[in-house]
Amino acid sequence: MKRKTLPVAIALLWVSASALAQNARGEEQEDILREIAVTGSGEEGRIALREVLSPGVVSVAYPDDVKGEHKSIPDLLDQIPGVYVRRLGGSAHYTTASIRGAAPSQVNIYIDGVPLNTASETAADLSTLPIANVERVEVYRGTTPARFSGAPIGGAINIVTKKPTTFSGSVSGGRRSFGGEQYGASLNVPLLGGHLLVGLDKDRSTGDFKYTDYSVAGKRNLVWKDGTHYYDASGDHNVYPIPDGRDIPDRRKRMNDGSDKENVLLKWENRNFLLKYARTEMERYLPTGISGPLSGSLAHLQDLPWVPAVYNPRNRQQIEQQEILAGWRGSLGRLDLGFNLSWLDRDQQYRNLDIEPPASGWMGRDWTEYRTTRKGIAGDAAWSFGSGPLAHRFEVYAERYWEVLDSDMSGNNGKSDFIEEFKRIRTSLQIQDTLTIAALGDLQITPIFRVEKLDGPVIGSRWSPLAGPTGKYNWHRTGSLSVKKDFASGWQAFGNYGSYIRYPNFYEIYGNGLGTVPNVDSTGRAIQLVPETGRNGDLGFGWNGRFGEDWRGGFRLTWFQRDAKDAITLYSAPIAAKYINSGNTRTRGLELEGKLAWGRRADLQLAVTRQEGKYVGKDGYYYFGGNTPERRWPGQKVRTKNTPLLVANVRLNLHFLGGDLTTFIEGTRIGRNYLDVNTWENPLTTVNLGAHYRIAKGWKLSLGVNDVFDKGPEQTVESPENILRYHKRTCPGGGPFNNELDCSFGFVPWTEVSDEARLKRNVAWPLQGRTLWATLNYSF
Repeated sequence: MKRKTLPVAIALLWVSASALAQNARGEEQEDILREIAVTGSGEEGRIALREVLSPGVVSVAYPDDVKGEHKSIPDLLDQIPGVYVRRLGGSAHYTTASIRGAAPSQVNIYIDGVPLNTASETAADLSTLPIANVERVEVYRGTTPARFSGAPIGGAINIVTKKPTTFSGSVSGGRRSFGGEQYGASLNVPLLGGHLLVGLDKDRSTGDFKYTDYSVAGKRNLVWKDGTHYYDASGDHNVYPIPDGRDIPDRRKRMNDGSDKENVLLKWENRNFLLKYARTEMERYLPTGISGPLSGSLAHLQDLPWVPAVYNPRNRQQIEQQEILAGWRGSLGRLDLGFNLSWLDRDQQYRNLDIEPPASGWMGRDWTEYRTTRKGIAGDAAWSFGSGPLAHRFEVYAERYWEVLDSDMSGNNGKSDFIEEFKRIRTSLQIQDTLTIAALGDLQITPIFRVEKLDGPVIGSRWSPLAGPTGKYNWHRTGSLSVKKDFASGWQAFGNYGSYIRYPNFYEIYGNGLGTVPNVDSTGRAIQLVPETGRNGDLGFGWNGRFGEDWRGGFRLTWFQRDAKDAITLYSAPIAAKYINSGNTRTRGLELEGKLAWGRRADLQLAVTRQEGKYVGKDGYYYFGGNTPERRWPGQKVRTKNTPLLVANVRLNLHFLGGDLTTFIEGTRIGRNYLDVNTWENPLTTVNLGAHYRIAKGWKLSLGVNDVFDKGPEQTVESPENILRYHKRTCPGGGPFNNELDCSFGFVPWTEVSDEARLKRNVAWPLQGRTLWATLNYSF
């Protein structure tokens, strides 16, 4: 990667801004009040935006609200109810989002309405997404609107980049703990009857935070009163010896946890046309996972720089992605029309730089290469007609995407069951009609009908009895129904119900070559994934308005249920992860979303989700990645994996000095998260503090600390492996030597005493803890 490109580009951008300033100030400003999607018009404008985005439940987060805090897109999603963000490692490492218990691969990610998900990475990695120059992040739960045709009923996330407007720009730079740096620059200039946005940003980190290996520390503390060490059930002794006999330390510093990401955005737009080019370059390493306390000493040599490199391999991934979007939008009377053409090129290369000799029998362990290209066309039309007792807004959306993935990986040797050139054509059509019935108090009813067709080897196996190597499928129908009713004084009630079907994709079969591997049997053949089907529904009510002269706010409470058949689930282990069909599941929960503001002095926002997912069905089978499925006994509750019982976020902003100074405190809690039937991650609570100060016109200084109490590295796992039986052997003497030699030579038998203890266990990938950060930003 060309590391000097971004600093030079930022310098050139700053010079260009100065040169263009005088010209741009004289340009006629475009009237953008026709757009309801405004970001700086106060809470009323944002509420209006939310109401028109979807017939279902939608929440919106704004990056400008946390600008300077070194946050990412996943950090913004933490503020949305129903969303659980799972991070594997430190900052900028593989990160996915699930909505209402759906698998991450069931959540579609869009950038400006164009799907980011590809057949090679349906579970879109959120860590690769830039937050700079993003206007808002929309999260759809339950029903998704027509413009996201083909979106799974599990939910969708749409990232909307900023709209080029009149002359403006910004430059920022910041530092944070553990080698973190963040730089960015943007410039809006008038050009050819429209406006051009140029955005550049860079984010890097070494991620070398400290933590304690609890398995090592726990065993070291298990000593008898005379100070001698214990023997465990396998005969391992003297804590954790390395081959030369020394004890290994329990205090570590994370190795191979760094990342480096650069982004470029060019976006030109006028009243009707849009042209956009985006490029991302990323390099990162995946640190070694941490094993449990029952594993031997060789499983606990991670993050020790003086041990052989094979115990701390440099698992490096390099990603280069380019996107081009061209679109047009206009209207003919009451008919609104739009279409776009898109192109995406994504190159992923993974290398394990320290495996010698190459690992055998494990496809993709040494290296993988994925190259995805996709082109697509999409169009939509909306027609408003009728009035009085019944009004309609009829919407149609259609899209077609052609995608090719070329892949290769170590361990293949030309004998693999896998298909190496993956071609897929996906066609979707969605029809939506929003009916407003005046006689029922402007009751809105929105039926949505979807059909989709997929051509391509979606199973991935030459011998698949379900699809074979061609993988052709007929048209499949899904749909949903939404009802929304506004009442007096700001009250609203709503409900949604729908069905979905989702096919296994190339990513779930092949993995990503970095922590997610193919699911294969002992002969190297692909273990088939079958399509997942299901239903989803929700009911809720909310209120928004003012109570008192200075107080305003609102809330929304939603009950939801999700039923899935043959749920596609990410099965994680300390070494790697894979996707499996884990069984039939049901997830139920409650979401609470609210905001309260006291004039311009203070505002509070919160998002809470209480949910429970479990395996259901008369047969009682579930599969967690072992050799064979298991079966629940009567009355046994088997919870779904990676569905925390509680996800909550609350943030309080206090404003001083006429708004020049804003301080905040933010708390996040992730409840118990099951990894297996009897294994779960313990709850994690983190607290952030910070302040933003406008030091002069255009200048803002931001300072703060994330995870004030350093809880990230301390998160633990409860598991049967935490119970350790240990033994002490003593020699009673009485033989010719009257010491341990009597027992060693067999004159006197050893005396053995045993006991058991509960030890602490690390999560497989500890999170970065207390992080100080600072950012200086200049806007004009």
